[in-house]
Amino acid sequence: MTSDLSSKQKCMPSVSIAKIIPPITEAQLFTRKKCYIGISVENPLFEGQALRAMLAWAAGKFEQTLVIVGDYLNRFNERIIYGCDLDKAGELGIKLGDVFVLRTKELFDSLPAGKVCLTRWKEHLQQEDFHTAKKVIDGLFKTNEEFEAAVEYDALSFVKRQKKRSKNFAVGMEEAIRLSSEYILEEAAVFSSLSQRGFSVELYPGPELRVLAQVAKGQYPDIPAGLKTRINVELKLSGAV
Repeated sequence: MTSDLSSKQKCMPSVSIAKIIPPITEAQLFTRKKCYIGISVENPLFEGQALRAMLAWAAGKFEQTLVIVGDYLNRFNERIIYGCDLDKAGELGIKLGDVFVLRTKELFDSLPAGKVCLTRWKEHLQQEDFHTAKKVIDGLFKTNEEFEAAVEYDALSFVKRQKKRSKNFAVGMEEAIRLSSEYILEEAAVFSSLSQRGFSVELYPGPELRVLAQVAKGQYPDIPAGLKTRINVELKLSGAV
């Protein structure tokens, strides 16, 4: 009889690398020992067998995988969709994180001890490296028109995707783009902080943000050092889910 574990593995989608930014070989990539996966709490790719497959793949390729539940980060989206104040939006985001942690507890408990660590977004906002990076990134957004335009391009792209999914906004388009831009700036600062702490490889089942792809090309020399050494790995999932 096939074991439950074997059945789960057979149902999992296969994971492969679609793209690495900046372009390096897989051999060069895997000299890095640590990676992180940011969880978009309302993205179905971070559920069920798709999530199981990505975590298994990461655990097999890296010595340590840091999983970050982007629950409190989601407060920007809560404000766009529901129009609530900052405190309420933060509470809603954390509740989504609580649901995710409860739903995936069995999965994370089954992973090799010490290889995969589950964290929450708010923890990473307490890091000194985050505050240092955020100050630099915010300053660049205010003074560098090219960087500002790149961030707002990604923000507008996000807003358009949400509109296509028939999501109604409680705020106007200008405010939605502003809040989405704030989301990107905070996310970039956390990414920089993670890279500074040795987690320079990001795994994500989707394309890189345009502004971060530009950063990887050296387009913004005044960007925080952590973002300059960061590597984005776009993962492709295929097969049964």
